[in-house]
Amino acid sequence: MVIAIIALLLAVLIPALSRAKTYAQKTLCTNNLKQQALGALLYSNDNDSRLPSFQPDGGARLWWLWDMLFETTNQMAHYAGFDDNKTFFCPANKVKRYDDARFWQFSWLGSGPYPNPVPLREERGINLKAYYRVLPYIYMFDIIMYMNGTTPVYRSQQYTTLSNPTEPAHWIRRISDLKSAGTREMIMDAVISNGTSRQGSSFDQLTEGGIDELSGGNLWDNTNHFARQRNNASLLPEGGMIAYADGHVEWKSFARMNPRIQIGMWFWW
Repeated sequence: MVIAIIALLLAVLIPALSRAKTYAQKTLCTNNLKQQALGALLYSNDNDSRLPSFQPDGGARLWWLWDMLFETTNQMAHYAGFDDNKTFFCPANKVKRYDDARFWQFSWLGSGPYPNPVPLREERGINLKAYYRVLPYIYMFDIIMYMNGTTPVYRSQQYTTLSNPTEPAHWIRRISDLKSAGTREMIMDAVISNGTSRQGSSFDQLTEGGIDELSGGNLWDNTNHFARQRNNASLLPEGGMIAYADGHVEWKSFARMNPRIQIGMWFWW
């Protein structure tokens, strides 16, 4: 009888604890995006309305929507007044960790592979515009991806083909250029897949992002917030937080998202 009662209590408590953990993760993620957006907006106030995106030095090539130069993240943190790199990492993401140099100092490590978590390095004295971080958030900053000789190549020039052209990607270079900052996505949770189907695509253990190569095949890219539902391929996303260009943050359910841009994998919002 005692065992039966304990089992019944556990059956009631475990789902409640799981919901509480999910709620806590969403709360932390919301705060992370608010702090990042605040840093970007305060920087723009002091820099002719431009977002903190810098010309890469030393051959850095920012292909992925979560690649950010060391200098860019450092300026966002400086202007928002935080010094904890946790703020750039979603607590719901099981792969990308703030205390692992494979993500926080991705391009500085070299080709690898690194099969175990790598301690962070001291960044003083290095060229902060020569290296980039790999983060679990998507940035709609119209950054310079790379230099073609002396000509900068911007994201808005590179990523023009969309799966859903009725909902275009709005790349942001200057806040003052926006007609409605409250409707322009600026920073958001990574919702990624290997296809455009909600039920037939995989949203976890994706090998296209390069993390599997750097980790020796031990890590794969994942979507940030998963629901309990599963399709035949993988867990399904629950949705994601989005920080808009006016600084406010909203949750968007996966049912309202569409695949937008393909860069090896599909990015949804």
